[in-house]
Amino acid sequence: MDTATATLAACVSNLSSQAVPGQVRHEAKRLVLDTLGCLIAGLDCEIGSIASAMAPCFGMQPQATIAGKPVRGSLLGAIYANARTANALDLDETFPVGAHFGSAAVVVALAVAEELGLTGSEMLLSIIAGYELAGRVASYIGPVVNIDGGEVVGFPDVWGVAVPVVMAAAATTAKAHGYSPALVQQAIGLAGSNAPLPVGGQWSSAVDLPNCKYCDAGWCAVTGTVAALSAQQGSRGFPELLDGERGLARMYGVANADPALLTADLGQRFMLEDITYKPWPSCRFTHYALTALADLLERQTVAVDSIRELVVETGPLAASRRFTNPEPATFASQQFSYPHMIAMMLLRVPPGPAWFDPKHASDPAVQALKAKTRVVQHPRASSFAQAFVHNQIRPMPGAITIVTTDGVHRAESDFARGDPWNSDTRFGDADIHAKFAALVPGEAGCELANAVMNLEYEGSVSRITAALVRASTRGTLQCA
Repeated sequence: MDTATATLAACVSNLSSQAVPGQVRHEAKRLVLDTLGCLIAGLDCEIGSIASAMAPCFGMQPQATIAGKPVRGSLLGAIYANARTANALDLDETFPVGAHFGSAAVVVALAVAEELGLTGSEMLLSIIAGYELAGRVASYIGPVVNIDGGEVVGFPDVWGVAVPVVMAAAATTAKAHGYSPALVQQAIGLAGSNAPLPVGGQWSSAVDLPNCKYCDAGWCAVTGTVAALSAQQGSRGFPELLDGERGLARMYGVANADPALLTADLGQRFMLEDITYKPWPSCRFTHYALTALADLLERQTVAVDSIRELVVETGPLAASRRFTNPEPATFASQQFSYPHMIAMMLLRVPPGPAWFDPKHASDPAVQALKAKTRVVQHPRASSFAQAFVHNQIRPMPGAITIVTTDGVHRAESDFARGDPWNSDTRFGDADIHAKFAALVPGEAGCELANAVMNLEYEGSVSRITAALVRASTRGTLQCA
């Protein structure tokens, strides 16, 4: 009987455009557009400059485009810089277990397509294959939570989110190169056994968060790509890495793995159908309360100087000190501080790199709002595990209460904006394009968006890479 690893490898190898529903191919293009927007916006933060400076460490061959640079760099240098920068703002997609890996699939596919001269359709198919493998591995691992009596009580001691990123890069590379099922299986084995250690325990207990974040998305993408390329050169790994009692879940400290989800409905239900998008540059677990705040502000005018108190109701995963910290001291800490992000929303700071402008640390208006913000647990928040679907998070209640001189205003939301399972929160095409246009204004941004949405019909990726260079080197003409 075929193992789950072998079955997934065959799926990646044999996947054809004809076998992928039209709405899934369209979703893949939306992911590309969203990721490239996050990549270009990420250049304006400290991680963007670090990642760009690291690119030459991987060689200087002119193989692939690096955002923000007028000349190409090496394949691995482009993958490292672009993947890390796309995740820098924490504005990139989130798979509903709390992991981000879409950026790895997109930047790896773009770099390999540029190096090999692939068509846009071939690039798109490699992204779909990469996201499919990573999403199934992520679902198999599940949300990294401790559950007691049906209630979520916090994070386990050992957890991480690096493995799906590595798997996305490995499968994307393998598909782009046209690997056989046996070679894809070796790529999976090498990728999983060389993934970074699960650093979540350090991350969840820290307050002043380092900019390496929960994982270095660039390094994870390079790891997966190298795993696939080394398999092609004859390296051999564990061909049944995802199977058995000593498989990947055990290696990664996972307590609630569901091996059946690795292959359930394979070829019928695609992981891209479960993708969530972010309207705000912060941890996805905060987006439920932020959605409530956005809803409240759309129906209620709130004068900032009238606010006496702000009460955030959140779940057990977003209530630790890094989320309640009123004085986030680092760039990454600001992405996880409720007081900081609430202040940014109330002061109408555009979501993106502007949220992390150092001037906010000394802004009296920001400081005043932070001082008025406190975080409590939502009364229904701990029970969200009871609504898991395919081992993925669905509703996760959050709320906001604003006490002003004029009265008390409250809103709550069980879903976050960008969630696809609720008609009120799903991002339509207009939402995706509006987010991209806000992050990448100008004629080059318009050209890049058009190239992405016509990806299936492009004979190469040259139009995308040319527009990416122009947009990321700051074109200024506005779209008509």
